[in-house]
Amino acid sequence: MAARLLLIIGFIAAWIGYDAWIVSHVVFNPDTTRAAAHALLDAPAVRKGFVNQLKNEIGQQLPAVASDPRVAPALDKALRDPRVVAAFADTLARIHRAVLADSTTPTFTIDGTALTNALHDEVAPTDPQLAAEILRAPPLAVSISSKNLPHVHDARPTANVVALLGTVSALLLVTASLLLRHTRRAVRRVGRRIAFLAIGPLVLLVAFPRLLAHAPGDPPQIAAALLSVYGDRVLPSAITLLIVGAAIFLGAIVWPRNIERMGRAGPERGGPYSGPSPRGGPPDRPEITDRLYL
Repeated sequence: MAARLLLIIGFIAAWIGYDAWIVSHVVFNPDTTRAAAHALLDAPAVRKGFVNQLKNEIGQQLPAVASDPRVAPALDKALRDPRVVAAFADTLARIHRAVLADSTTPTFTIDGTALTNALHDEVAPTDPQLAAEILRAPPLAVSISSKNLPHVHDARPTANVVALLGTVSALLLVTASLLLRHTRRAVRRVGRRIAFLAIGPLVLLVAFPRLLAHAPGDPPQIAAALLSVYGDRVLPSAITLLIVGAAIFLGAIVWPRNIERMGRAGPERGGPYSGPSPRGGPPDRPEITDRLYL
């Protein structure tokens, strides 16, 4: 009973530690935020919103250009330009830092020069005159309001501490459980629990975004794009947990039974004595004679 209780508490600690590691190294990681920029610009809902905002910006600066039917398709292609993606990634990184620092910045603006140059390069092959007008206009600007952004403090140091404490506690508790009960069944149970740690992240961050991508509406598409980026970062660690858990489980199945028997009852005793049986009666004594020698 004590071994089972230690095992349960140990894997609760492991689950908390693994989730804290995901929060610190995936959710709050600026590199993940930059990777999310590519996924977001691939989402139709995000591209549609940017195209509409850019058309409004062009309409204010160049009303004659905004009415051209070739502008909208050119804007959609320009948003896939590496320069625009890099500018969008830089803006998301600034937003990421502002959210963690609890900043009060009202808006964030994507670099308009990259947008203008990308749009010019898309229009120039078909209409050089229109491309020249776009280049002469002020740089296009796309602003992202921060009024709906959450304001939280940087939780990465706390998450790192929780991940470390959870991992160390899990190792100690699971080891203590196996010392109390190191049977083949107990080792198989440890292997299953290790593999189970990967089930939640795989379902939430790998399988769920693929289902969410087919849901109607813009919010599901955006959520699916973000979750898929997180899933790509979590997938290697989840696969590692599955492999380690399966290896321990299968190793316990092929574990030699004599090792388990030695662990429970000590080394095997020798067979029964097969030599000559001892004779009954007292041991032999030297014969005593009546003669005394002086």
